[in-house]
Amino acid sequence: MNLRNGASWLANLKLNSLKTRLLNGGGALGGIFSRRNGGPSSLLFFELFMVLSLSVSYFFLVRNYITRGDTMNRYVFNAGSEKFYQLDQPIMGAHWDSRLSGLLFSGAMIDFAVREHTLTGEQILERFNNVFGLYHAFWLLLLFFAVTFALRHSLFINLGIFAGLMYNFSPISGPYFYPWDMPAMLFFTLAVLFFERRQMFLMAVVTCAGCFFKETVLVCALLVLFASHWKWGKRILTFAGIVTVYVLGKKLLLSQLHLHAAALSLGDATNLRGWLAPALPVENLFENLKVLFSPTLNSVIFANAGTLAAVLVLGWRRRFLPYMTVILAFIAGLVLLPLKPPGITEVRVFMQILPLSLILLSERWLEQAGSVPAGEGSAGFTPAWVVRKTFPVLLPMTILLIALSTGVAAWQYHIIFEDLQPGHRARSELGKYNIGPQGLISNQEFLRSENSFAELKLGMISMENGQDSAAINHYQRVLESDTNSVIALNNLAWLLATASDSGLRNGQEAVRLAEQACQLTHYQEAALIETLAAAYAEAGRFNDAVATAQKVRTVALAHGQKEIAARNEQSLELYQSGRAYHQEARPAP
Repeated sequence: MNLRNGASWLANLKLNSLKTRLLNGGGALGGIFSRRNGGPSSLLFFELFMVLSLSVSYFFLVRNYITRGDTMNRYVFNAGSEKFYQLDQPIMGAHWDSRLSGLLFSGAMIDFAVREHTLTGEQILERFNNVFGLYHAFWLLLLFFAVTFALRHSLFINLGIFAGLMYNFSPISGPYFYPWDMPAMLFFTLAVLFFERRQMFLMAVVTCAGCFFKETVLVCALLVLFASHWKWGKRILTFAGIVTVYVLGKKLLLSQLHLHAAALSLGDATNLRGWLAPALPVENLFENLKVLFSPTLNSVIFANAGTLAAVLVLGWRRRFLPYMTVILAFIAGLVLLPLKPPGITEVRVFMQILPLSLILLSERWLEQAGSVPAGEGSAGFTPAWVVRKTFPVLLPMTILLIALSTGVAAWQYHIIFEDLQPGHRARSELGKYNIGPQGLISNQEFLRSENSFAELKLGMISMENGQDSAAINHYQRVLESDTNSVIALNNLAWLLATASDSGLRNGQEAVRLAEQACQLTHYQEAALIETLAAAYAEAGRFNDAVATAQKVRTVALAHGQKEIAARNEQSLELYQSGRAYHQEARPAP
């Protein structure tokens, strides 16, 4: 062989060697385009196309829920917007305000979508629809990508995730889609994936970033305590560090926006005293257990397409102990914390552990099929999950994700922070926005006409705080856009009939409103009939008040509402003696 032929032979050898390495999945990049773990190269592309299709489907499923159905979706989605700023409203609450990353990210998207000031109301709503759907589909697609690149058996897991999300459309907690839920599910899953590969720094960073979308991601910090390749001192220090980053970061960010919340907000606590004040956990436990075991088709046990119940039964393996601990801690928070309505009924929050549940269940079922060994490897830090060679793709993807989400949220935060400064724009001007070239209206009026549910919640908050005048105004605005709102009709009638300030009472108007509420419910709601009796008494129609109070007793006992029936007996005595109901004597029904 001469020198020229030898050189040619060597070049061909190197070229063939490189080609062989690429075709056999050499490296992370090669693993994307070639065979991996014995699978055909077309499989990955098929899975990516499939999850893209599922994300498009999800876009069309959720896009209209910002302008149709429960208006709370739009109220919250717009809260972090500069044009529709609502973070300082009582309805947001201390625990919602702390989820700044999602609120600011969605707010920035809304501001970009409606940056023109000549849009009509219909154009605004159409853009709301598209941005709302795009936001949720975007985060879901990223989750699908993370699972696809990380795990070999991702097709089953991704299809299960999509199936589990469908239960969020059921009536049990209403079709709520908040800007923190999908990102929290993604960051929660990434933290678990990185922990399984013992990439502890990435796990900690992802957990910290996810906490500012939703504080429940903080339970992933418990995984650090299972890092047996570390000494206990390092584990505890890392755990404390993650919690400290969240607590101090939250307090600093909220204080700059003049928002007040306790370090770890439970319910709407704004300080440590409020954090410790809620009812005993055992009371909340019994309330949630009552909901859990109530016989109904729309039951909590079906949440996450049944995988939540399945993993609690089938997930007990030694190598799954860290993950089952996280799942149990997550569920315990929902069951024990004093949430209204009971936390367990908010099935949408369970989707945060949906991917993890499916990952564990897929391994169990593969064990039964004999596809993977049934060893206890993860306890000794040998990855038990069937991981793809494309797993390294998650590193740049996660870096870009954190940079994008944090960067957009930080920029939006800066804009709002500047708006709140003296001499820039008065705080009362933040959130004002003109819509349409004809009959320009402010965002406040726009929200009043479109977000009647938000006004309803504000009325309820004012009513609970004894602010009768403010509550009356809120309920009246609800009825301006929704004349058949039974709750607004009943609560406004109650205030007009029983307010401690005689200047606010109006017996005739209370009768009109209460009668309308009872007619809409066919006189089958004891609490509403009770309000009507109080209205009759305030209007001086005591014979009608007595007859109506007697009907309250009949309806209440027929529905097993003994508390209402007992309370009504005292009211009946008042009406029989020719006296009206006084709000300060007893709480409102």
